[in-house]
This record gives sequence, structure tokens and C-alpha cells, in this order.
Amino acid sequence: MKIPGDDDTLRQALEDVNLPNLLLVLATITGDDSWLGEEFAPAPIVAPEGSLFPDDSGGYSTSQRARILEAAVKIIGEVRAGHQDLGATPNLERFHRMLQFSTGEVIDQEMAAMLLEETRFVDRDEQWLPALEKLNRERSGEALHVVIIGAGMSGLGTAAKLKRAGIGFTILEKNAAVGGTWYENRYPDCGVDTPNHFYSYSFHRNAKWSSYFSKRDELYTYFEQCADEFGVREHIRFNCTVTEMCFDPARLCWDVTFEDQTGGTQHLQASAVVSAVGQLNRPSRPDIEGLDDFQGAMWHSARWQDEDLSGKRVGVIGTGCSCVQLLPKTAAQAAHTVVFQRTPHWVAPARDYYKPVEPGLLWALQYIPYYAEFHRARMILVFGDRSWPAVVADPDWQDQSVSVNEANHAMRSVLIEFIKEGLGAKQSYVEHCIPKFPVWGKRLIVDNGWYETLAREDVTLVPQGIDRVTATGIVSADGEHHDLDVLILATGFESNRLLSPMRVLGLGGQELSEVWGDAANAYKGTTVPGFPNLFCLYGPNTNIVHGGSIIYQIECQIHYVMQCLTVLAAGEGRALDVRSEVNSAYNESVQSLSAGLAWGHPSVDSWYKNKAGQVVNNSPFSLQKFWAVTHDFDESDYRLLSHGANE
Repeated sequence: MKIPGDDDTLRQALEDVNLPNLLLVLATITGDDSWLGEEFAPAPIVAPEGSLFPDDSGGYSTSQRARILEAAVKIIGEVRAGHQDLGATPNLERFHRMLQFSTGEVIDQEMAAMLLEETRFVDRDEQWLPALEKLNRERSGEALHVVIIGAGMSGLGTAAKLKRAGIGFTILEKNAAVGGTWYENRYPDCGVDTPNHFYSYSFHRNAKWSSYFSKRDELYTYFEQCADEFGVREHIRFNCTVTEMCFDPARLCWDVTFEDQTGGTQHLQASAVVSAVGQLNRPSRPDIEGLDDFQGAMWHSARWQDEDLSGKRVGVIGTGCSCVQLLPKTAAQAAHTVVFQRTPHWVAPARDYYKPVEPGLLWALQYIPYYAEFHRARMILVFGDRSWPAVVADPDWQDQSVSVNEANHAMRSVLIEFIKEGLGAKQSYVEHCIPKFPVWGKRLIVDNGWYETLAREDVTLVPQGIDRVTATGIVSADGEHHDLDVLILATGFESNRLLSPMRVLGLGGQELSEVWGDAANAYKGTTVPGFPNLFCLYGPNTNIVHGGSIIYQIECQIHYVMQCLTVLAAGEGRALDVRSEVNSAYNESVQSLSAGLAWGHPSVDSWYKNKAGQVVNNSPFSLQKFWAVTHDFDESDYRLLSHGANE
């Protein structure tokens, strides 16, 4: 690693770094554990109630801070000059000790093992890569070829691993570009609710994020760059929509039918198919009487129209994450904005939401050895499972109607005060803005001025519900007509119609949509009995609510899929079909666990659940547990199909 600049450059950068992380850097470079001693032990991480952003600065005195920084200038300066080597990367025991030291908390060793992989101190691909490369080289018959459906974050991540292993693949993408949701969603203030130093591939970190919560354009650029830097763009066929997939039990392969950009029908044969279509890619159009009668401009938030809203009366249907993000800038432009709410959501304070990444931190992430690794680990510890204890129901908790345990109820109380403070003079809105379900019953929305926007004189909240839409506006349930020029549908996605509108036919001609019905399920969220060699990424019960990055979940699944492909590469004409009894037992456990979590609470009515009240979208596991569940492939969970033995 080449470190530019001089000692003054380094001193200036160090003013912006996290000192507990810096101590881990010094200990790694020098191998000197005195940097992990009592003298430098940081103060505990303080998490103010109601805030997503704890104080993890370490609480050092002025003299302690000066000593640490001067030592860092000396040691890193010696690395820059070539007088000090980089030291050995930590093993599990030392890394575990480092994490506990830097946080002042007890950390499970399994969490440390997971973070060793997330930081790339350990290359998780080594679990399957050597064997898969060898098998791929030695394969005497027809080589494996994988079809990936979708070039969003899941598809690109899978393609990167296939490319590394030398496995042939084709990506079919319905859009004209990569990026998935970050290509399609362009509404004002569209962005992540997870710090992007975590919301990025572990194997392709971006040291140059401009802010902690990046907006759509920067995220889209990241995935565009990934397509090129992974070397997978030449494998992508854009403007191609898959219409049908059919498994051939005689040839043990998938026949994939798709429409290309000319409208013509094309076919591909695949040894395996990876569905990387996501859950949130088909906009949901609300079933409201008269919606087609509206004569003004109307669009879904995921299909944003760049229309000048100046001087216009704008209606927004929905109060989920998309609405919260788009409302402040929309209201600032429109003459008047009316928000039609079905149910309120919990919105959390976020003082750093628009904060740019400090120049010194940008420099440190690029040039200080090991700093980016420890920074990622810290982001995951702080923004991952830290909130997990607050989402698990306590059977002895007295008030089960609105909260699930003491910590959950305390968070509720703080957020209610936040609502009151934000609404200012519009205290009459408070009762309509307090959800009647537990915090984390739905994903906590990161605040960007939501309540302050509702408090504006030119914004009206309509909590009564909608009776019907007319040619010129909306009649609310109380009978009032709201005149509108523009109607924005922030009404979410058809999340429970996984893999739709594709027709997927498995063994015996069974159709996946009929097998699933309203209760989609898969083993580890990835494989489905009767549909061999089909792997679903971001599949049933893999979404996250309590915190973290969906890219993390997807990487866990990709790791599992690559182990499956290693088995397929071990011989010609092979297919893996997860055993029905294994899948059933797994999903019975998923439903049992889900019922005891905040999002499984009976008061929660959301897209997480099907009509029967089962949670079909969300993972019942902490991030740490999901890593453990998906980390190791067990061939006994599957039937290994071969030619002539499948009917």
C-alpha cells in the first residue's frame, strides 16, 4: 500500500478518524498488544434512546488523544517510508479480542468469525473456490453454464463469483442498464437507510462514498462501476425479459425462454438458474375506486416523472419509506401537498442523515493500512444486530398490545416524544402519527425531516383513508374532496409475488406460483423442493427489518449457492433438489421464530405477511445467525439427481 503525503497530511487526516479503530490499526501493524491494554480502553458505546447513531468515539481525554495520534503519525509514517512492515492480519482469537476491546462489549466469537470474512481478513471464497476451479478445469463433458436473471446487486454479486471461479454464465436483465432498484427508483431524495460503508460488497468496498447515507445517483454509479470492474458486462443481455423457465428432468437442465429488445422470443439452456430479481421491483398499483378516472398527471414513485410541480396541488398516497424520502423536496416545490395515510410508520431520528464523509476519513479509508477493514466491522456492529434484543418478544412483558419487551417499549416512548417535537404547532396530528404496532414491526424509517414537513402550512395529512378517486382529486373517507393536479402513488411493490410474472415449471410440470400460492417458502430462502438447480437470491424470508444491509444477506446466499455449484461441477448430469421434509422442517422453524418477533406481532399489517398472517418476506434471524445458517452446505439436505433416476 502506497501512503501519499507527509506527516502533516497524516495528522490532518487523523483528526477525523475513530480512535478505537485507529488503536486496532496500530496493534495490527506493530503486533504490540499494549495498544489493546487498559490504558487505552475506550469508554462504552453510548446509544441515546431513540437515536440510530451512538457515540462510539471512545471518550478519550485530550492527553490520551494526543498520545494516540502522535504514535499513529510515527508508526504509519514508518510504514510510508518503508521502515515498518504491515504486520500479520489477526487470527480469530486476536480479532475477537480486538473487537471486544474497541467496543467495550461482550461479542460472540461467531460474530467475530463472520466479521473476519466481512473485512476480508479471511477470504470466504476459499471454502469453495479451490475445489470449484479444479473441477471446472478437469470437467471432461459439457461445462456448467448458469443463467442469472437480473443485473441488480444480487445478479452482479453472483456474476463476480462465477467469473472468479471460471464458470460460464449469462445475465438476462429486463432494463437497459444494471443496478436494479437503483436504476429504477429516481424519486427526490431516494437513497439508502444503511450507512453505505456497510451497504456495499464486502469484496468490493468503496472508499470514496461522499456521504454516510448516499443518494440514488451515487449508488447507481457504484453498481455501474462494479459491472465493469468485475468484468461481467459482456455477459449481460439487456432489455431481455424472462417469460418462462422449465426444468428438463431428462437432460437435468433448465430451458429459459425470454423476450429480447425486439420483442422476439429467445431460448437459453442452463445447468442452473439464479433468480436475482429482488422483492421490490414490480410497483404495486393500489386497488382504489376511480383511480383510472383521475385526469391529472399520475405516476408511481418507482417510475418517477420529472415534472415541474411548482404551483400545483400534489397528492401522495402512502406513508412508507418512499413517501418519507420524497416528501420534503416535493412539498418544497409544490403549492400544496396532501398526504393520504393508511397507517403511520415509526420514524427514527438521524442527525447524520445528510452528513458528508469527513475529508480525513475519506483519506484514511484509502490510505491507512487496515483502517477500512476495522471501519466496516464497526459499521456492522453498530448498525447490525445491536437492535436485535429489542425485537424479540418477552413472554413475561405485560403490555403486549403495542410493544414486545422493555427495550422495545422504551424506544416507543422516545419516538413518540420525537413525533411531538417534530410536529411543532400541529399537535393535532400526533395521534395520527403514532403507530399502533411495536417499533420494528416494520422497518424503522430514517428521518429526513418528515415530521417537520408534515408541520408545514402547505402540507396536509389525511389519516381517515380514501373513499374514491375522482377526475379532479380524491374523496377521503370523511367525505371531503381534495382537489389535485398531480397524484403520486408511493404504494410499494408486489413483494409477495416472488419471481412473478415468470412462469417457472419444475419436476412433473408443477408451477412454482401454484406450489407457493400465498405462502412462498424456500430452504434457507434459496432452494425449493421440486425445482432442482434453481437458486433464489433475496428469496422468501431473507429480508431484514432490525437493521443491516441487504447486500450482506445476499452475499451469505451467494456463498451458499457457490457451494451448491461445486457439487454440480463434480460430475456430468447432476441436479440438486432440496428434500421436501428438510424444507418443511426449516420453514416450520422460520414461522415459529417469526411469530415471536416484532414484525410477527398480530397488530402488524404489512407486506411482510401473507393473507393468513404468516411472515413470508423477512428473515427470523439476526445477521450473525443468518450467516451461520447459510455458511455451510450439507449435501444430505438434498437429493442428488442423475440421468435416468429422476421420474
